Amino acid sequence: MQYWGSAMNEKFFQGKIAIVTGGTRGIGKAIATELLIAGSKVAVTYNRDEKSAEESRRSWEAAGFSNERFLVVKSDVSARNNVRELLNTLKKKWNKCPNFLVNNAGIIKQGNFFELSEDQWDQTLAVNLKGPFLLCQESMPLMKETESPAIVNIASVGGQTGGSRAPDYAASKAALICFTQSMARIGADLGIRVNAVSPGWILTGILGAETVEKLKQEAASKVILKRMGEPQEVADAVLFLLSDKSSYITGHVLNVNGGMHF
Repeated sequence: MQYWGSAMNEKFFQGKIAIVTGGTRGIGKAIATELLIAGSKVAVTYNRDEKSAEESRRSWEAAGFSNERFLVVKSDVSARNNVRELLNTLKKKWNKCPNFLVNNAGIIKQGNFFELSEDQWDQTLAVNLKGPFLLCQESMPLMKETESPAIVNIASVGGQTGGSRAPDYAASKAALICFTQSMARIGADLGIRVNAVSPGWILTGILGAETVEKLKQEAASKVILKRMGEPQEVADAVLFLLSDKSSYITGHVLNVNGGMHF
């Protein structure tokens, strides 16, 4: 198996280190793969999906990426001790601090608002918002010592327009956008750029097959480009925001949604 990605500016990414949370499937895997193609060393996290983690390991090995180039770590990054352990594991493997952080891990459970439990609300905000907070707080003091450090948070069009079927998810992503702008202000003093990518309807497994099929049909009328997006298209946007091609961009939310939200 060989990947033919669109990774840009390989000299820039060569030898740098990236963390991609939720990096073993969907958008996260596409981002991690593009970073590997570009020459970065990549540490990806997952929480429960052992099958996807193993499939990712095998696919990257089959594509010719050495085990010295990537690290797959089972970690719930909504807990500070786990975040610290992740950073320590990365430092032990490569003896360097991360240049890049991509906060991609997220969960969504759709349903009736009046049946939304407190536990689900707390879990959604823990994964989607607390995780990025902890990772930024623990990583940024280390990243400031590296070359061209940058952070990208994966938001969602739901955080810009709201969502009646997953208001907890929408709220977490809206907060993540504001958090991105706050981190851009704090990061500027540390030499760290912080941006966000806001995907729309992307063909991944997070929503489930039935929901994806429904969205495919709705996309023809509700998305200006009349289709759903691909994980690769989000990954391309992330690499742009991490690269020196976006060296004068920080605090920005880049919409990758086919025109669903301007």
